[in-house]
Amino acid sequence: MSTSSGDGVEGGGASRRWPRRRLLGWALGLVPAAAGGGWAAFEWLGRRSAKGRSEGDPWADPQLEVIAWLCFAGEQRAAFALDRLLDSPTPNGPARLLRACLSMETGSWKEVQWHLAFPGVAGTPEARLLLALAERQPRASNWRHAFFAVWRELGKPDFRKSTLLPPPLEWNIVLADTEAAWKDANEAQRFALVVLYPRMAESRQEWVLEQVRASSSLPLLLALHEALLSFGAQVPLRQRLLPAVVDRLGQLAGPSPRTLQLALISFLAGSALKAPLTRHDLEALDKLSALPEWKQPSSEQFFLEMRALFEGLLAAPGHHAWSVVSKAQGVFLGMWLMQRAKASQELLSEDERRWMGRLLWDMGTRLRQQPSDLELDMGLRLQMRGSELTEHVPSKETSIAAWMELGRWEDAVKMAAFKRWPLASLQEESCEPRARNELVWMQAFAGKNELP
Repeated sequence: MSTSSGDGVEGGGASRRWPRRRLLGWALGLVPAAAGGGWAAFEWLGRRSAKGRSEGDPWADPQLEVIAWLCFAGEQRAAFALDRLLDSPTPNGPARLLRACLSMETGSWKEVQWHLAFPGVAGTPEARLLLALAERQPRASNWRHAFFAVWRELGKPDFRKSTLLPPPLEWNIVLADTEAAWKDANEAQRFALVVLYPRMAESRQEWVLEQVRASSSLPLLLALHEALLSFGAQVPLRQRLLPAVVDRLGQLAGPSPRTLQLALISFLAGSALKAPLTRHDLEALDKLSALPEWKQPSSEQFFLEMRALFEGLLAAPGHHAWSVVSKAQGVFLGMWLMQRAKASQELLSEDERRWMGRLLWDMGTRLRQQPSDLELDMGLRLQMRGSELTEHVPSKETSIAAWMELGRWEDAVKMAAFKRWPLASLQEESCEPRARNELVWMQAFAGKNELP
């Protein structure tokens, strides 16, 4: 988890942030969006810094990366910018691949073949997969099974080191002009937009406070809680809104929270990230650890609600719904708890350290019941740390083995480079089955079961 209570990182790990309208205007060679023309202004959160790119990296030009985000969002007008790049004396392979993907989105299968026949992309594993997908897709019922079948038939090629594919479309990348969407949104949609992109709250703090105090959606408030924690502790936006979110969650949860997630928010509220746990804290956590569930409702149910709100309002509504759902999973609470446990280790007796370890293990068990990558990863981290404190070797070995297995599932998805294929239809269609059970989805790539 990349957010921090003290040193907030907007978007969960962004290494840089460009002024979105200036960047898009530069990338597309168009007049600024504010002057009209209807171009989406992408609030993208880059994964790689310019300093980290090698001189020969074909993605070293930031404008190409921005155009990739346009393709991920299904923005066909990105073709204009790509065609300009392809008219240059030395167009690179990634530009050809992006253009082929845009042609696939419109069913222009002959164009796909034409673009993939050029030097720099012709004959590559990436081109072979796209050509096979272009052959299969017109006869397939959906994109995801066609992609998965082609990848397997080609022998599961490893695209982890691909230089043709763009950086991965991670859940915390915002691909939409939220300010433009605001004008057409109703109040429920506007509150969801703020949760998706909390910077929107900076100029609307009073309105957001009213929405928080009136909201009855636990997962939406939980997602906002997680988003605000990603800002530094001294950031005024966090200082203004976070207490109201915690208060409203406490009102909705009541004196006896039904889930461990809600109970931990109340327990951790107001404490520093690295405040040591006292014996009194351990007694309180002991009672909380008996709660049988991590969260309610399910990620799938909340995803369907969010996608319905974003449908017709944002580009890539499923992707953005998944982003809000991922925040609502509240895994930072587990990291916060581990930080406090680490700060306590030298201050507790041996018996108290073992007690603390058992509590971490039990809470990790609740998280492991959830069918998502982020939640399982945090649950296993809690259990590994807990088993270290209890010094129970069998449980430590069990948790480490499970964590290594999760890593193999993640690597299988990375081998297929699923999050790097700039095919908007493929990415959007896959959000719902991932929200239903992301672990089953990942296991399919690892050969454990069929793709859902």
